[in-house]
Amino acid sequence: MKPRKSEEPLPGRAAALLLVLCVSGMRAETARYSVPEEAERGSFVANIAKELGLTSEELLSRRARVVPEGEKQYLQLDQRTGDLVVREQMDREELCGQSEPCL
Repeated sequence: MKPRKSEEPLPGRAAALLLVLCVSGMRAETARYSVPEEAERGSFVANIAKELGLTSEELLSRRARVVPEGEKQYLQLDQRTGDLVVREQMDREELCGQSEPCL
């Protein structure tokens, strides 16, 4: 029996392995918080660093950030402290329209 040759060249496989090894060291966390519609700019929501068990230095080195689903960024993360605060006051009708419940 002849050994079967791979159709993909070795450099491509090596690059794929390197990518897998790099990505396996990273992880994404999803968190949900309730924020009152009336919450003003600068209102404290949570300390992400404490909830994820990370130091603020780790947040900074990992480039932690808040990724909005829509156009507006309603929350802001202070990477130095790990605090998540309201960046822009939320309008329920603008976010959800008439749908119930508004999540």
